Amino acid sequence: MYSPSEQARGGSMRYPARPAPACRRRGSPAAWPRRVAVTVALAIAGSTVLGTGITTPAFAGSLVSPEWAVSSAAPGTLGVAYTYTFTTGSTSELGSVTMTVPAGTSGAPGVGTVTPAGLAEGGTVALSGDTLTYSFTPQPVAAGTAVSIEITGLRNTTVPGGYPSPITTVDAGSPVDSGTTPPVSFDGTLVSPQWAVSDPAPGGTGVDYTYTFTTASTSELDSVTMTVPAGTGGTPAVGTVTPSAVAAGGTVALSGDTLTYSFTPQPVAAGTAVSIEITGLTNTAAAGRYTSDVATVDAGSPVDSGTTPAVSFAGTLTLASPGSLAWAAEEDGLNQAAVDEIPADQSLTVDDSTGTGAGWDVTVSATTFSSGSHTLPDTGRLEFTGSTDSLIGAAPSAACVGSCVLPVDATAYPVAIDTAASSPGAFTIYDASAGTGTGVVALGGPGSAHPIGWWIRVPALAYAGSYTSTLTLTLVSGP
Repeated sequence: MYSPSEQARGGSMRYPARPAPACRRRGSPAAWPRRVAVTVALAIAGSTVLGTGITTPAFAGSLVSPEWAVSSAAPGTLGVAYTYTFTTGSTSELGSVTMTVPAGTSGAPGVGTVTPAGLAEGGTVALSGDTLTYSFTPQPVAAGTAVSIEITGLRNTTVPGGYPSPITTVDAGSPVDSGTTPPVSFDGTLVSPQWAVSDPAPGGTGVDYTYTFTTASTSELDSVTMTVPAGTGGTPAVGTVTPSAVAAGGTVALSGDTLTYSFTPQPVAAGTAVSIEITGLTNTAAAGRYTSDVATVDAGSPVDSGTTPAVSFAGTLTLASPGSLAWAAEEDGLNQAAVDEIPADQSLTVDDSTGTGAGWDVTVSATTFSSGSHTLPDTGRLEFTGSTDSLIGAAPSAACVGSCVLPVDATAYPVAIDTAASSPGAFTIYDASAGTGTGVVALGGPGSAHPIGWWIRVPALAYAGSYTSTLTLTLVSGP
């Protein structure tokens, strides 16, 4: 560089010589130019830089087995309790749990039973929009803790459907674990559900079942399910269906004990009267009384449901009895009592296959014993008891023939049977109480402890002869 004095004198400038390229440098390394390492610290306002990179949220857990249940699933019901259960997935300090509810849920929520006890401390609940927030005294909760929270005083949504509930545990406003429950179905109650059959005979074929009801909710529907007695079969087909909207595209399928009638999805208003006829069915072979559970369905979720009154599939109630009775007595000038000693006459068989469980009575009536113009007195002429040895007060033995429910009999023995010339009265000789005597039951029998004894009383002054009477045995349903 030139100096200021030289510049003032207007002398020429002299530039310093350029250093020789490195490959041409001379001398020792100590004389070479050196590089200086510079460290610059940058401060970035509002950010934190860690050696591991950008921070991630502290929560990433999933609740184990989240569930929710309702004490009543009828839409619009007031005073319902919702219970939420789950197992925590993370260890954290918690202060609240949030649980969503169906849109339109309302009421004055209160805290019911909460477990474990620690989560019940200071427990309060608030409903805001579609979210219940249960708050409690903050405390550490270990992973794997089973939690149950009951919220009372709620009013169900008025909209039928299936509703899941997302649940989240919270620590100071930050989510910790979360999960979504399976859906709970809110369904209404069908008005006057009924069903009828064209032939109630057990095992009957080609039978029509007709289901009628009135809808309780306005919803889009696509099917109706109807339970049938176990053992129902056949090839079901669609008969008459009303209204026409529900008939559009109608098909039916039988799976197990359920008929499913499907149709073109469409809105159906509350108060709509519906009738569905299903043809080509084969009745169950088991006699009895059967109700049917009916439900309207929207995309797999029940909307309205109800249970019909029972329909009776009547079986048979039959009595096997002797074709005739016979007695023999020799005149000796004394009053006598003679018994029918024929083994085949010492038993009765009742077959109650009605399935009603109503019980049954066996009654007998007899006309006056007569021989030409001679008759035996009508009063106390016949007696019925469980012995062929003497007129003791014993009930005939009862035994099952196959599967049965043994009868419970309250008859007082022996039974005195009066005769009459015409329209004789009926006398109960065996009485099976309701709920007993179903199946095939044998009464008496020559080899039993108490065979049936048919006894006739012959007065001392009776004229000798062959006396006849017409006995009528009747089996009557009901105790």
